[in-house]
Amino acid sequence: MKLLSIKISPILKLVLLYSLFVGGSNATVVSSDRFIIKILDRTVSFQDINYQLRNIEALNCIYDDSYIVQFFEKKFISTLRDFIKNFPSEDEEVRRYLHSNENLLKQLRYFFKILRYSEDQKTDVSGNLKNLIRESTRENKCNTDVLYKNTLKTNFIALMEMELYLRSRYGGQLKNNSSFDSIKSSIELFVESLDKQFSHEYYW
Repeated sequence: MKLLSIKISPILKLVLLYSLFVGGSNATVVSSDRFIIKILDRTVSFQDINYQLRNIEALNCIYDDSYIVQFFEKKFISTLRDFIKNFPSEDEEVRRYLHSNENLLKQLRYFFKILRYSEDQKTDVSGNLKNLIRESTRENKCNTDVLYKNTLKTNFIALMEMELYLRSRYGGQLKNNSSFDSIKSSIELFVESLDKQFSHEYYW
C-alpha cells in the first residue's frame, strides 16, 4: 500500500525546558529537548524517544514474547540505542543525521502512531497486571526505572496499553504452535492503514 506523503517542515524546531529557582530572577537551563516528529496534534521529542527506548528494553526483558518487540524486531532496539547515543548537538549536524536515519524515523513514526491509536482505545492496564509487571521486573532483573511508587511510570503504562491492544486484536488469530509471523502481515496492513489516517510531519 502506498504510504502517506510526508509534509516536511523547513524549520528545525528546538524547545528548551527551563527551571526557575525560588528567589532567583534568572532562568537556569537544566535540559534541552528537540522536536523530532509531529503526529496529529502531538509532538514527539528526542526525550520521548529516549523514554520509549527504556520502556521497550524493559518490556523485552519482562516478556520474551512481546508483540511489540516481535513486530518491530529486536534489531529495532539496538538501532534505536545507537541513534540516541550518537545524536549530535549542532543543528546542522542534526539535520544531516536525521536524513541519514530515515528508515529508523519511519519505524519510529509507525511506533508512535500505534501508541497514539492504542491510547485512544482506552485499553485498561489492570491493577493486577501492574503488580505482576512489578514482580516480573524485579525477578528478571529488568530496568526498574519503569516503576513508580506502587505502580508504573505513565509512559510505560501507555506502552503496555499498546501491547494489550495488539494482543487483543491479533492474539486470537494465532493457532496452536503457530508463530508470530503468521499474524505479522495482518499487523503490517493495519499499520499502513493507520499511517494514512494519522498525519505526520518531520522536523528536519
